[in-house]
Amino acid sequence: MSIPSQLSSDRVFRSAILLGIVLVLGGSVGSQLLMQVGGSPRHEPLDFSEQLPDALKGVAQFPDGLPPFISSGGLYYPDKAVFDLGLGLGGLVFAFLAIELFLRTSSQISGAGASNVRHLLNVGQLLAALLVGGSLVMITQHPFNVSFLKHLFYANNIFYGSLAWGGLMTLARGGLDRQLACCRLKLNLWRWILLGVGVVSYLLMTTLAAQKSFDGAALFEWLLTISTEMLTLSLLPILAAAPDSAEPPPVEGPPAG
Repeated sequence: MSIPSQLSSDRVFRSAILLGIVLVLGGSVGSQLLMQVGGSPRHEPLDFSEQLPDALKGVAQFPDGLPPFISSGGLYYPDKAVFDLGLGLGGLVFAFLAIELFLRTSSQISGAGASNVRHLLNVGQLLAALLVGGSLVMITQHPFNVSFLKHLFYANNIFYGSLAWGGLMTLARGGLDRQLACCRLKLNLWRWILLGVGVVSYLLMTTLAAQKSFDGAALFEWLLTISTEMLTLSLLPILAAAPDSAEPPPVEGPPAG
């Protein structure tokens, strides 16, 4: 049985890209706003260190209340409802995008006679994206006030997976998208810039968190999230460069006599 070249039309794929971004960013921002304006116990001293070994206890103690991490919006209702809806559904949409992009890229690089390395990179980006999608769903089930270590596990899956997906996707599609541009810069260059921003943001986030500078760490977590969502948005020019596969070509009328 042959593998299909795609599961959906370009129009559906485009809508899914935008929907996934809106769900993740909308759920993150919406729950954060509710968390910031919410009352007790969000802004009281909080200590979840009993869940952790002695070496890690400091990262779970918040004397000034919840820091503005994205996950802080997933602890208490009603902010948790917005967080769960946005990231949970966003994870499912991202898993669909992973499969759709894999099929389209596989078909395109096969048609271009690309090497086996490109196919392996494409498989890698699929696995990384599925890891991100699944972890987005699972992290909603493990808020850090209940399960700190499991929450850190899924959060790191999202961070590592997003960066790995961005790099593998850029490498797998590098030859296919080399002629595409956005805002006067090559699309591949934009992707490498966004990936670089994401890597630097992750390093700064983890460094500041280890120093208990939680506000600074949260700032770079948001920058990391935005940069990876922009990487997802960079899939749109792929569709803009080709006609919608669901639409038949126009039928020419008879020549004027």
